[in-house]
Amino acid sequence: MRKVTLMLAAMAMMVSLFAVAAYAAEIWGTSQNDDLYESNQDDKIFGRQGNDYISAVKYKGDADHTEGNRGNDTISVKDGDNKDSVDGGQDFDACFVDPDDTYINCEMVNGFPIR
Repeated sequence: MRKVTLMLAAMAMMVSLFAVAAYAAEIWGTSQNDDLYESNQDDKIFGRQGNDYISAVKYKGDADHTEGNRGNDTISVKDGDNKDSVDGGQDFDACFVDPDDTYINCEMVNGFPIR
């Protein structure tokens, strides 16, 4: 009986671990200018090189993390949920965020220059 209980507990733990992994997606750009869009999961979106457009505004309630990296990027996470984060990276980046989203390395935020 004890072996069955341990087996069921181990299976339950594995199911919960895989369920957590299913709620996150990684989306990668290239060295070119890319248009990158979120999925309906909590995404990690990486623009890499080029002048990228990154949009994570379609699904409200998720927690997306975006990184422009190199290039002049436009990144929008303004979806009304205040759970997202933006790292513009190098060069000139325009970021569009909700009031409580976090952002760094953005030279322009919601249309206003950062000094």
